[in-house]
Amino acid sequence: MTVLIAYATHSGATRTLAETLAATLVEEGIAASAVDIAEGPDPSAYEAVVLGSGVRVESVEKSAAAWATRHESVLGQRPFAFFSCSGSASDPAKGGKQKATDAFLSAHAVTPIAVKNFPGWVLMDRIPVHERLLLKSMRTPTGDFRDLPAVQAWGREIAPLLTA
Repeated sequence: MTVLIAYATHSGATRTLAETLAATLVEEGIAASAVDIAEGPDPSAYEAVVLGSGVRVESVEKSAAAWATRHESVLGQRPFAFFSCSGSASDPAKGGKQKATDAFLSAHAVTPIAVKNFPGWVLMDRIPVHERLLLKSMRTPTGDFRDLPAVQAWGREIAPLLTA
């Protein structure tokens, strides 16, 4: 069984989640590779696919959306899961919901076997100046909100779904 964990990241938080997920799947006996979308991974070379994307201004990364559109027919032919990574996912008022994820999934004809919205980080030194101004004006909390044990738990949860 081979699983591609394709990810799009802006500041690096999504990469850390993808790498944690890959390591967890390997521990579960599944050959998994975390590959940046910028490297142009071919999902047809894998038996299952997980796509992860950072969220910026209520949208998944453009590169993730374009990659999913380009490979939509392949993604529809194998187990497919999706996760997002966002500083706003740590907000308890959101109840685990993410507008960007909902919009992304409604725009694609692929039904994932699992979806998860994970907290990421909001580190101002890793964000472009124009976005920093917006985040500051919105009084966005800053810090590292990643929950790597939650990523590991999700990996153990989806492992049997990916191999089914």
